[in-house]
Amino acid sequence: MDKQDLDNYTRVPLVSLPDSVPAWHEDIPSVPGVSQTESPGKPNGKPYDETVLSADCGDLEKLSHLEKLKIRVISGKIKQNLSYGELKLLGCSSLGFVTDDVRRVLWPKLLRIDEGRAVDTSELPQVHEKISDGVHQQILKDVARSGGHLPADSSETDYETFYRQLTQIICWVLHRHPELNYYQGYNDVAATVLIVMGLEEGLQVLEKITVEYLERFMEQTMERVNQELFYIFALLERIHPTLLEHLENVELFPHFALAEYTTWYAHKYAENRKLLHRLFDFFLGSPILMPLYLSTVIVAHRDTEIFNTTPDMGHTHKVLCTLPDDLPFEELLLKAKNLYRDYPPESITTDVRDFDQKRRCKEREWKQKAEASRLERERLRRLKVAVPQPRIPYRLRSYRTITVVTIIAIGLYAFLKTGSGLN
Repeated sequence: MDKQDLDNYTRVPLVSLPDSVPAWHEDIPSVPGVSQTESPGKPNGKPYDETVLSADCGDLEKLSHLEKLKIRVISGKIKQNLSYGELKLLGCSSLGFVTDDVRRVLWPKLLRIDEGRAVDTSELPQVHEKISDGVHQQILKDVARSGGHLPADSSETDYETFYRQLTQIICWVLHRHPELNYYQGYNDVAATVLIVMGLEEGLQVLEKITVEYLERFMEQTMERVNQELFYIFALLERIHPTLLEHLENVELFPHFALAEYTTWYAHKYAENRKLLHRLFDFFLGSPILMPLYLSTVIVAHRDTEIFNTTPDMGHTHKVLCTLPDDLPFEELLLKAKNLYRDYPPESITTDVRDFDQKRRCKEREWKQKAEASRLERERLRRLKVAVPQPRIPYRLRSYRTITVVTIIAIGLYAFLKTGSGLN
């Protein structure tokens, strides 16, 4: 394949890009992790010497043996004639790209970003003026709630800088793509990219993630997303029909997974950078619907907890919206990948539409009941207004009232007479 063909491939959507395409056709990138004086592997049959890890891969003391080994594997692989599929596999396989230093090099490669394309950042301080004020105000509100992405010991200056840059990177993408609509949760995706890539490099990374993976979340309505959520039910029908029946019996739709799907878990695990960035490695190397497959295996994994929950919509929804911090994600990611292999989206699309049609019918039924209830309340209110309220008559005609007055009068007479006798 010549360079012209490769250049053409860079304009093909990532979801359509063949895995056999070379991972890069320019100079091999330099990935932090292993010093240039040592090659990965066991030199002379001796065990690895941890000193071969460069300081660029982060705090070495915090890396486990397996993490250090994965960095060596990555460093060794990229020196070979790596294909695009193999690069995605490095990110999807256990531990992902391990450190943010490695991600800063390989995320742009996964996204096929042209390194020679310069980004003009001179207008960033005023870029918010190029989008609607209403959208900008909503972004500011959401950005102000994004502090969880920073360490607890961050300074006030750190927060101010982070909020300013997060607002700029979001507004920059929306300005470049006015056909896209901002949604709440996009700020969490942008925050993750900003933390890993920094502002300048993060601009193109966030833009590419947005147009390749998140575009349907930014349509005029969330109707398509609402339908896609039913991939969870279609998959549960195949791997855990009893659990699906339970969820349907409590009349619960799969919208409990909406935030996970639209933020790639960035809202839930904002404070757990290690896990969150690992999940982004996985999603960047996977088809766009993979987050739904992960949601499915997580729900199936929690079946006992769900069955033990009070069987009503409110309690079940609350449990499913609250993800545990100790989920075995490496195991679940592998299950999600296998589930996608066994039941690719095109094999269950009909069932997804059927489930969505049931949802529409149920929503119409709920709306009809709500409207009937409203009309009944209105009828009773009007009836209450129409019935005249009893008024106190000028003359006491009530038998009961006359009796009471008579008793009081007799009592008063007796009291006065007794008082007169005493005098």
